[in-house]
Amino acid sequence: MLNRKSEIRPIVSALLHTYEVDGLEPFCIAFLEKLLQQKVTFPLLEFAAEATYQQLAEIEHLPFCNNIAAHHTMGGNVVVAIVLKERLSGHFEESFAEAAKFIAQGQKWYVSDIIGERVFGNGILQFPEEALEKLKQFREHESKWVVRSIGAGCHLATKRGINKEVATKVFQLLLSLGDSKEHQIRKGIGWAAKTMARLHPDIIELYHREIEAESVGNWFRRKVNIGLERHRHA
Repeated sequence: MLNRKSEIRPIVSALLHTYEVDGLEPFCIAFLEKLLQQKVTFPLLEFAAEATYQQLAEIEHLPFCNNIAAHHTMGGNVVVAIVLKERLSGHFEESFAEAAKFIAQGQKWYVSDIIGERVFGNGILQFPEEALEKLKQFREHESKWVVRSIGAGCHLATKRGINKEVATKVFQLLLSLGDSKEHQIRKGIGWAAKTMARLHPDIIELYHREIEAESVGNWFRRKVNIGLERHRHA
């Protein structure tokens, strides 16, 4: 298991040298072999992804992501997510669209959560209005995994400290999915609702009547109540 930055720095350096000398395709092969087929902690994969983003030509960011995602490694989702996160400021729409594409292709809960947290969550933190508008559109996405990822993004943004105005809009988004019958969507949205209740119980109180509405599932209320209980015991 690689779990120290001192261990991974020389590996990343050698990989980036491969890119400079041989180009993208040999770099992707080496990246897979040296990092993604080894046991490496997520924070170190994030470090490697940030270094890759900085070194690669901008035109090769998305080809790199496509290549890495094609191998379906768990760590590859972290790498792809970080590259897309780093591209948010200059390519917001594209980064959200690519993230949704990779989540839908992955068809696994951990793909949804890993990418959703890092891309959609950081999108809310950096560009709340644009991100929430895009996530509202994703409510109708054909992939349940993409809809689940809305919860992952909202969870991370809430945990990282969005202000009250943004938190209120995030909760409105979550509440709008509180009637879902799909298990995977319930898991993602419920996770975020629990986090919101733990950190912003006043928002829950503000929407008490809406939460108790017949259209809202009991699963949603249960997650909110767990969050409120954790807030009381914090």
